[in-house]
Amino acid sequence: MNLQYNTIYRGAFMDRNTNILFMLFIFVVFYLMTTLQTILIPLTLALLFALLFQPMIIFLDKKRVPGALIVPILSIITLSALFIVTNIVISSVSQIFTAKDFFAERFSFKLNLVLDLVENYTQSPLNLKEVLESASKHIDTSIISNTAGNIVGRLSSFAGSFVMFSIYFIVLLSGMANYKRYLIHVGGKKNARLLIQNYETIQKSIFSYLTIKTFIGILTATSIGIILTIFGIKFALLFAFLTFLLNFIPTFGSIIAALPPIAMAIIQYDTFSVPITLAVILLILQLTMGNFIEPKLLGNRLRLNTVTVIFGLVFWGYMWGIPGMILSVPLMVVLKLTLEYIPSTRVLARLMSYPEKKKVKLDSSDISENQKFTFSSIWQRIVESAKQQPPHKDKKTES
Repeated sequence: MNLQYNTIYRGAFMDRNTNILFMLFIFVVFYLMTTLQTILIPLTLALLFALLFQPMIIFLDKKRVPGALIVPILSIITLSALFIVTNIVISSVSQIFTAKDFFAERFSFKLNLVLDLVENYTQSPLNLKEVLESASKHIDTSIISNTAGNIVGRLSSFAGSFVMFSIYFIVLLSGMANYKRYLIHVGGKKNARLLIQNYETIQKSIFSYLTIKTFIGILTATSIGIILTIFGIKFALLFAFLTFLLNFIPTFGSIIAALPPIAMAIIQYDTFSVPITLAVILLILQLTMGNFIEPKLLGNRLRLNTVTVIFGLVFWGYMWGIPGMILSVPLMVVLKLTLEYIPSTRVLARLMSYPEKKKVKLDSSDISENQKFTFSSIWQRIVESAKQQPPHKDKKTES
C-alpha cells in the first residue's frame, strides 16, 4: 500500500515539474516572439503566401514543368505585384501627409457646421465652439508631428522587411514541391504516412480558408473602390487596399475600413447628404459580405467564435502590433485546424469554433457507468493507473 502511495506521489511530483518546465517554455517562446517580431512577421507572411501557391507548384511539378522555371516565375510575378501595390499605397499616404493642412482646415470647418446645427436644435446654453477652441489650445501639436514621423519611419523600414519577406518566400517556394521528402526525414519512415496525411489535410484547409478570405477581400475592396470612384472620393485606391487588409479582421475590420472614406467624403463635399449616402452603401456592402456571403463560403469548420476572435486580436496585437492584428485571425484558424488533428487537443479546437446547427439531444442513458464521475471513482482510477505503472526500483525495495 505504501508503495502505491509512493508511486502516486512520485508521479504527481514529476507532473508538477513538467508543468513548471512547460510554463517556462511558453514564457520564453512569448518573449522571443515579441523580441524577434521584425524577423517573424515577414516569415509568417511568406509562409502564408507559400501555402497559397503550394497546390499550383505541385500541379506544375506533376506536369513535368522544371522547378528551375516554376519558382523564379512565381516569385517574380508575386513580388512585382506586391512591390507595385505597396509603392502606390506609400505614395498615396505621402500625398495625404503633404496636404494635411488643407484636410485639417476643411475638417475644422465641417466640425463648426456640425456644432452650429447641434446648438440650433438643442438650444444649449453651452457655447460648444468656445469649448472646442479652448481645448484645441491645450492640445500638444507635437503629438501630430511625432505620429507622422513614426508612420513615415515605419514606411521607410518597410524596405528592409520586404527584402526579408522576399528571401523567405523564395526559399519556402523552392521547398514546397519536395515537402514529402522533408516530412519523411522529420518523422521517420514509420510515422511518415500519418504525418504526410495530417499535413496535407491541414494544408488543404488552410489553403481553402486563405483562398476564400482573399477572394472575399478582393471582391469587397474592388466594390468599394468602384463606389468611391463613382462618388469622386480622393485616394480611392488607398482606401480599397486598406479595406482588403482589414477584411481579415472580422467585424471590427469592416467598421474601421469604412471610417477613412466617410471622413474624406465629409471633407470634400459641402453637404452632408453625400457622406450619409456613402456611409449607408458601405454599411450595406460590408454587412452583406460579412454576414451572408462569407459564412456560407467558409462554413462553421473554418470560422472562429467571437471570443476567440477578440482574444486573437488582443494577443497578436500586443505581440506584433498592427501587423499582428491583421494576421491574428489567419493564425488562429491555422492553430484551430492543427489542434483538430491532435486527439488530446480536439476539445480546445471545439472551444474556438461555432457549434453545429444540428440539434443534439442528450439522454441519461447515453452516459455509461464508466463516464460517471464521483469522488470515489476518481480515486479508484488514480489507484488503478498507479498499479499499471511499473514501480521505480530503489535500494530499499530491492533489499
